[in-house]
Amino acid sequence: MQGAPLTYSPAEVRAAARAGEWRGTTRDAAPGYLQCNLVVLPAAWAEEFSRWCEANPRVAPVVARSEPGDPRLPTLGDVDVRTDVPRYRLFRDGIPSGELEDLLDVWSDDLVAFAFGCSFSLEEALRRAGVRLDYEARGFGGAIYTTTRDTEPAGAFAGPLVVSMRPLQSDQVELAKQVSEAHPQLHGAPVHHGDPEALGIELGQPLDSIGQVDIAPGEVPVFWACGVTPQLAIERAKPPLAITHLSAHMLVTDVRLEELSRR
Repeated sequence: MQGAPLTYSPAEVRAAARAGEWRGTTRDAAPGYLQCNLVVLPAAWAEEFSRWCEANPRVAPVVARSEPGDPRLPTLGDVDVRTDVPRYRLFRDGIPSGELEDLLDVWSDDLVAFAFGCSFSLEEALRRAGVRLDYEARGFGGAIYTTTRDTEPAGAFAGPLVVSMRPLQSDQVELAKQVSEAHPQLHGAPVHHGDPEALGIELGQPLDSIGQVDIAPGEVPVFWACGVTPQLAIERAKPPLAITHLSAHMLVTDVRLEELSRR
């Protein structure tokens, strides 16, 4: 499966990933349910990374953390982080070392998994609140950029802020800010809107994008902290082993968006 049929449940998406049948993006998969970014680290590095997450809550709003060696995240559903993400990135000593379809061969008893909210779920919250995501009809699904802003360091973990950008009509920006602030688990309020040069960004040169970058008349670019940021922090910290999701290939959970306010 490369697409994301709207009729699929979170459990069905995860089952398809486990079976090797879903290797594409999870954008629009199981609407109404929380999707998560993933970081897996050796236990000896987990506390330092946790402190970095706490120092940068809009970057990495942690919603679940596993015990060492336990691949389950029961508060998120029947989740096995070794198999339930469509594609993973592997880092060795901070160096990107390829992609994986599962973690069964690299898993060990000292690994700790962190899951934190994703902007795919934020988009669903924005839709529900009446924010128009007109760019979707144009085939654009957002873009990510490395900024000239630094995250707050914690031990060896540090590095630049990565942001995701979505263009919104100027009269929708305030509503989008209000909705985002009400969902801190989904990266919270935007870090900036308007002139991209304030973040050191050239819109035509994204780190990654879903579709052609497109700003229509009357729209302004709005930027949120992005879950790819920890991957740059991992490159800086150089743990002996680290694993993340591949960008846009998320862990789909059983948590409904309306439950987030109670967490």
